[in-house]
Amino acid sequence: MLLLFLLWMVNQDKIILPEKYYLDNFRYVLNFVLGKYEPLLSSLELDFISTFMSLSEDAQCLYVRMSNRKGQFFRKEKLIYQEIINLDEAHEELLENNLLTKKTILEIEECFQLINIYTKPEIIQRLKALDFQIDKKLKKDQLILELLETCDLDLLTETFYSNSIITQSAKEELDMIKLFFFGHNHGDMSDFVIRDVGHAKFMEVDESKLGTSFDSREEAEAVMHLSQLSKEFYLLEEAVSPLSVYEWFKEIEIGYFLNMEKAKRRADKLLHKVGYHLEKHKHFDQALELYHLSSAAPLRERRIRIYNKQKDFDKSLALAQQILENPNDNKEYYIALDVINKLEKKLKTTTIRQKEGMVIPVDSSYQYRVEQGALAYFESLGYQGYHAENSIGRNVFGLFFWEEIFDPQYNSLHQPLQRNPSDIYGKDFYEKRKKAITDKLQTTKSKKQLAKVLKQSFKSYDGVANPFVHWEVSMMDAMWQFLAFAKLKQIKALLAEMAIDPKNRSTGFPDLFVWREKTYSFYEVKSPNDHLSEKQLFWLERFDEWGIHSEIALVEWH
Repeated sequence: MLLLFLLWMVNQDKIILPEKYYLDNFRYVLNFVLGKYEPLLSSLELDFISTFMSLSEDAQCLYVRMSNRKGQFFRKEKLIYQEIINLDEAHEELLENNLLTKKTILEIEECFQLINIYTKPEIIQRLKALDFQIDKKLKKDQLILELLETCDLDLLTETFYSNSIITQSAKEELDMIKLFFFGHNHGDMSDFVIRDVGHAKFMEVDESKLGTSFDSREEAEAVMHLSQLSKEFYLLEEAVSPLSVYEWFKEIEIGYFLNMEKAKRRADKLLHKVGYHLEKHKHFDQALELYHLSSAAPLRERRIRIYNKQKDFDKSLALAQQILENPNDNKEYYIALDVINKLEKKLKTTTIRQKEGMVIPVDSSYQYRVEQGALAYFESLGYQGYHAENSIGRNVFGLFFWEEIFDPQYNSLHQPLQRNPSDIYGKDFYEKRKKAITDKLQTTKSKKQLAKVLKQSFKSYDGVANPFVHWEVSMMDAMWQFLAFAKLKQIKALLAEMAIDPKNRSTGFPDLFVWREKTYSFYEVKSPNDHLSEKQLFWLERFDEWGIHSEIALVEWH
């Protein structure tokens, strides 16, 4: 599907990429990683790069073509590429250099992948030789699973593996090289194509000023290992009991990863996934044991929810008070506040605010487009407006602080296809840039000066990927309309608030922005069954504090 999408994009703009564009990009990645990370690469990874570079161009093309496809096994007769002159010779060369292999013993998962490269009719045809009775009505995946459960693996391997099957080697080495290049495990070589056909623009940064994704081999291996553990968890949660998952997790030295800066965020995610899996199945003591290992969001919130289910309100209250003193984010703060309010027989803070909302009549034909229905209501009263949601605040922030976000001095830009600085959602984003952000806000003395900064960013970077900026014309228009009404001190307060925690404070803004003559308002739209979230309450309260008019619009169907 991705390949078809990319081909469609190329045809749309009539951009013809060089015949071996994918090989050029692959070589670029290898040379980039070798130049920047050579001291951190293992002997196997260095040997892989050296061996690959020594191959004929046909062999290089075949290897890259396979590495860009999903799966481990390929049928040689299905690999037809016009630019590879002699596929058989390329195949033999890769075999000789151990970049392809012939497997004789397969694990269950590998056997599944092998059989899966055949169509269902082909699978049934090959099974005839085994005189194996099978339900032909089964879907292909179910058919393969039944085979794995009832047939000998060696027999299945012998039946479906042939000399025409190509098996990629050095996958672990290549995965580690990609990790060094992209800085994460979900990097995709298709980003080069998306850039080259003009459907994504990335910040242009002098490569000599790019930082490094990892400072040590240990950090990279930790991130890779956590990625593998996460995949293993997804398999286990479907296949074994929750307590077996718990026993599996107990064998992991999670503290090692939690104490490593580059690995901690991923370790916290795995901790949350496993803990929540246990919690869902009512293994509360085991879940609490895991949640206690870190104070990262949302682990303390999960602990509170379990304490409340267990009616251990003393622990719930103590933790809530602890959170209020040093919350991770807005959601955690309001959840802690609600725990205290509940024990004092008060309504939830979000409930209190929602009850204060104004009721508006909306035609029931908008039942599945509630924001558009609310906007239509306000337009019937003579207002103009946008369903802008988070885009107004995010656009102002992204354009105003563009230079600060992407400044290479903060070692958060590591490669030329980076959409987001690596620290954009981390706790240290603000700490690194605090002086630059504060200075810029203090030296901005007028709305005219602020608008000049925004226009300059728009002119210089129009269309370039920025984690905050939504380039759609209507969203930019909504931003300028808001700025026409807002006071400078209100805009600066908004920017300063977002800068403290861009991850959690760049969402939750009201749905609609409407205006008529000299009046304007933001509206958070709620259908009868919808409830105000903690993030939404945060911005409504900040807008109240700064004098930015905002309300909750409670939809009543008509």
